[in-house]
Amino acid sequence: MPIVELVAKKVIESNPDIGLGVVDMIVLLWLYTNPYSSHRRQLSSMKNILKMTETLQNAGGKIEVTEDELTQIVLASLGRLKDNGLVYIRSAGIHFVKGTLSEKGVNLVEKSIGTPVLRRITAEFGDNP
Repeated sequence: MPIVELVAKKVIESNPDIGLGVVDMIVLLWLYTNPYSSHRRQLSSMKNILKMTETLQNAGGKIEVTEDELTQIVLASLGRLKDNGLVYIRSAGIHFVKGTLSEKGVNLVEKSIGTPVLRRITAEFGDNP
């Protein structure tokens, strides 16, 4: 299980009133650690990290959703984050996403997760574009 998944579950446990799921929190953490200015391909990168999570895997450790379904999972998660005022979505489609965290989203991450853990998440996601 990736560290980001463990951290996402802990954040949800400590903030049960935020109304987000594990996938939503992983997408939020990805956006926090990889701002749009990093020039990473947001949609494909988010899908790649979600493929590694136990949340989307079956008991055998395999993911049983298609690429299109995974795209829809990410887009739905971004929609929930936007509805909660945690992100701004400038563009979203099946090939391209341009999203950034709102001040509320940044505050949620920073109040819920310490700097050393955020560094581990960033290292797991990779610091390079």
